[in-house]
Amino acid sequence: MGAPNSPKPSGTGCHVCGDATGVREFLSLGVLPLGNAFIPTSEIPSEKEFPLAMGFCSRCHLVQIVEPAPVEAIQKVYRNYSYVPTGATLTQHYGALAEEIVRVVGPSPGSMFVDIGSNDGLLLRSIRQRVPTAKVGGVEPSSRIAEIARSQGVPTITGFFDRAAADELLARFGSADVISVTQVLQHIRDPVAFLELVRGAMRPEGVLVLEGRAYFPDVAETVSFDTFYHELLYCFTLHSLKFLLERAGFSAFHAERTDVYGGSLRVFAQRREGGRRPVRDSVKAILAAEAEGGLTRFETYSAFGARVEAVRTELRRTVKELTREGGTIAGYGAPSTGTTLLSFCGLGHDVIGYIVDDNPLKQGLVTPGTHVPITSVATLRARPPDYVLVIAWRLKDEILSRLSPLRGRIKGVLVPLPTPELVP
Repeated sequence: MGAPNSPKPSGTGCHVCGDATGVREFLSLGVLPLGNAFIPTSEIPSEKEFPLAMGFCSRCHLVQIVEPAPVEAIQKVYRNYSYVPTGATLTQHYGALAEEIVRVVGPSPGSMFVDIGSNDGLLLRSIRQRVPTAKVGGVEPSSRIAEIARSQGVPTITGFFDRAAADELLARFGSADVISVTQVLQHIRDPVAFLELVRGAMRPEGVLVLEGRAYFPDVAETVSFDTFYHELLYCFTLHSLKFLLERAGFSAFHAERTDVYGGSLRVFAQRREGGRRPVRDSVKAILAAEAEGGLTRFETYSAFGARVEAVRTELRRTVKELTREGGTIAGYGAPSTGTTLLSFCGLGHDVIGYIVDDNPLKQGLVTPGTHVPITSVATLRARPPDYVLVIAWRLKDEILSRLSPLRGRIKGVLVPLPTPELVP
């Protein structure tokens, strides 16, 4: 994860292009805790919550949190971050991403790959499997997760990607041929300054690889309002990302959509000065599709807000029916997005008995705001509920497969989005 950086001025001004009047709110999700602030029960009394509302900038077309939570609170979350990629779906995805990077970039023997927000080093390990001569280095703010990466042979700098980390990166590894920033940029308080630091750590002919969830066309298609949580400051389109990249001295030369995390946008970029790779038709195609889909107009986002309200009403009604005659519900998955899903829909511990998650770093904690205890998957076998709510619904197929041995012991599985669906 990169550093959240210093706070931008509050109010309705755009946090990237600086337009003082162009940001218009289209969705209010209420007052919520930080999405990743999973805590022990002893810390519930000191838990903090902040308003969460989304707005659209008419100048640079960026979807953003209107009033971000304090930077100090977000930094604290990421220093104690407890997420690592788990499950076959994500392992396969990062392997495929490594394949794509190698195919598009065509690295020379001994090329230097750097991953910012490198987590446990999964992507860099996948790169090294495909390019055995590659040199790799990661930057990761969570000390626990950085140590996991080092234990698996991935040299990792512990800290946010700020000026000091950039200097250490250059001193230890030299200028990078490829810098990947996956599922990170949408969390950065000042993304222009962040990308300028990235540019300074690259060779003149180097390649920047961005991948981020919260690609708005996918968010709109699945009505996935849970995409928005305090740590995720922005929701990109290629229009808004192109504006941001150019302001930081980059130009996009290839773009593609992926289905990971419920829909992500992947962009390959180079320095505006020094980059020699031709711009591929993929960039023009996605920009044209976005324009045709109305993604440069506020009305599109306002209509999305109305659809969110309708889906919330339907989900609350469905849950009420399932529990009306004593039906019990457990949750599957404790992602950061679940904080918004549960809080916005009013689904707390009085409705959900427990949540199972494969990540041992979250087991024994409770969900932010709703305070549902998180435990291991073994609890489902020991204390099966009547129904399972798939909170990590973006991994629906994998989770449904895992639940198949319990089908005779539970009445059904509730998938909340795009529309509530009860699977027998």
